[in-house]
Amino acid sequence: MIPPGPLTRSDLERLPRTSMGKPSAFKPAVWRVETPQGPLVVKDVRHSGWATRWIARWLLGRERRVLERLAPLAGVPHLEGVIDADAIALTLLPGRTLTAELFKQDPRELVTQLFALTDQLHALGVFHLDLHQRRNLLVDEDGQLHLVDFGAAIAPGRLVRALLGRLLRHVDRQAAYKFLARFCPEELTDDEARAVLRQRSLRRLWPLSRPSRREEQAARRRLD
Repeated sequence: MIPPGPLTRSDLERLPRTSMGKPSAFKPAVWRVETPQGPLVVKDVRHSGWATRWIARWLLGRERRVLERLAPLAGVPHLEGVIDADAIALTLLPGRTLTAELFKQDPRELVTQLFALTDQLHALGVFHLDLHQRRNLLVDEDGQLHLVDFGAAIAPGRLVRALLGRLLRHVDRQAAYKFLARFCPEELTDDEARAVLRQRSLRRLWPLSRPSRREEQAARRRLD
């Protein structure tokens, strides 16, 4: 069952809001909306033209279904409700976007948290697939990691998980190795360095998360 929306379209137009993300033909506009009960994040595809709106709605619906599956999990946005066919409302998570400086403060702790969160996602049948983008990871004042933007995430059926689950898990976990190689190469273990290099062989299957030359060089230096 789709939860009732905490906002209506007229509320969305009336309440103060600030942009959190640039829209495109298929990507939603992302707003921080100030409600009487506190701020919410709203993803809205109303701006999409008639030729692309059906795709944008389908993608937003896929994200909604993923978030419904993640309802028991902490550290990710929770679905607050559906505003209409074009918009959903989510909880606003605390924290700052992951930076090199934040990562260097305690790289092993953040890697441990990232692995723990991705393991919990995978146990629920969800794969984020866009964790290599630092903007999708937030670190709060207590050093707790949060994952956001499940627009690229999928929750495939049992057969796809059986056939591709290992690859999809690797894509999510590869983000941690990427950040280690880029920001704290001295922290890489031999196994992690090999994982960075192994990703080269998968880049034709998943080019979005292939290591850069900088990360590859860091991995090779660790193994020399």
